[in-house]
Amino acid sequence: MADQFSSIPDEKIRYKQLLYMAAKNTPMDPSLQIQQNKVEGCLSVVHVHATYHPDTKTVFFVGDSDGQLTKGLVSLLVKGLSGSTVEEIVEVDPGFIMACGIGGSLTPSRNNGFLNMLSMMKLKARESFAAAAAAAAPAPAAAPAAGPMYNEMMSRLAMLQPTKLELVDNSDQHAGHSGARGFSGESHFALVVVADCFEGLRLLKRHQLIYTMLGDVMEKIHALEIKAKSPSEGL
Repeated sequence: MADQFSSIPDEKIRYKQLLYMAAKNTPMDPSLQIQQNKVEGCLSVVHVHATYHPDTKTVFFVGDSDGQLTKGLVSLLVKGLSGSTVEEIVEVDPGFIMACGIGGSLTPSRNNGFLNMLSMMKLKARESFAAAAAAAAPAPAAAPAAGPMYNEMMSRLAMLQPTKLELVDNSDQHAGHSGARGFSGESHFALVVVADCFEGLRLLKRHQLIYTMLGDVMEKIHALEIKAKSPSEGL
């Protein structure tokens, strides 16, 4: 997609191509145009949705906007990212917009909006994978736990479909420390998780995926020590 745009020599023609893509963009089902799919930080209203296909291990997107140029940018991302794996999507360099030759014709606010769209689509790709994994297999049995925060964390982490999942509550070792009260006294945890979805991901991306799964839980605890590996790496 980037090569196709960069091969167009005239900036005005590239701009018209975006408007053409906007006109040809498949309308998004109104049922998907909800707050959870809304891209924040855009001048226009933008929604994106991702669906993970377990048979091909790829993600497909739909998106829409009430602004024509923005809709063209959404269509560009939808066409460029659909059919890719979660790992490929997460690794996309935002700088490819310059390679397309359209970055220079965007205002700073629209450029930021484009980056927000890409970030949202990366998040949606991870979430769609987790949802598909959770639906495909029963969650591993959680170890007995003393507190509700532990159980909530185990439930959410099970969506990664791990081959190994160990969560230890170390809160008693930090009694009296700042932030140690946490939620019902649960504040410090140590996590060991092995899952196929970590294959090919760098350490930072693995941690970001775990934080995405835990969501607002991270705001209720003080510290989480993480060891995240793929099955091929072991521990």
